[in-house]
Amino acid sequence: MAIRTLTSLLLTFLLAGTLSASEPVKSDTVEYRMDTVSSRLYWSCNIHHGYIYLKQGCIKMAGNRMVAADILFQMDSVFDQDISYALMRKTLQNILRSDVFFNTKEYPYSRFVLDHARQVKPGVYEITGDLELLGVEGCITFTAVIKRSKNHLEAKSDKFYINRLRWGITSYSRHEATSDQNFIVSDSIGVSFDLRAIKKQD
Repeated sequence: MAIRTLTSLLLTFLLAGTLSASEPVKSDTVEYRMDTVSSRLYWSCNIHHGYIYLKQGCIKMAGNRMVAADILFQMDSVFDQDISYALMRKTLQNILRSDVFFNTKEYPYSRFVLDHARQVKPGVYEITGDLELLGVEGCITFTAVIKRSKNHLEAKSDKFYINRLRWGITSYSRHEATSDQNFIVSDSIGVSFDLRAIKKQD
């Protein structure tokens, strides 16, 4: 009798486990895929400023929480907006793409991956993650406003600054200058994001 009861309990336990394992996992996570035509990373340094296009990327939201972000930037698309003379603008862009700065031939992409995000007030997030540039990872933190409609997401960050030396970009730095006659470029690069994304359809 005891054996029969034990067997019955064991079968009940196993069946209960099987039924619960077959239930679908419920999730409120929504994935948004980057609109690479409309999205930009904006940069500024000294008197110059411009933008860089995205290659691909996504942001995942669970309710009001940002739970994931992975964005790839196409570094050879770096464009200057302040020089009107085409030849001079192209010269600067070629310098930025060369191994003097971003070395886009060897490192065509940079990448941002979210570590964590904290909502500081409705629609405003403090975002921390790793920026990989020239094969080097560095932690960055910035504030962004996120707006969502039925099928779209917009994310606009405040302007923040990164120190290019952290990623090994030392050309024309005052720390590398050998005389007062050397051409100097600021070590700080201003960065901001203006992103557009579309809800992934099931």
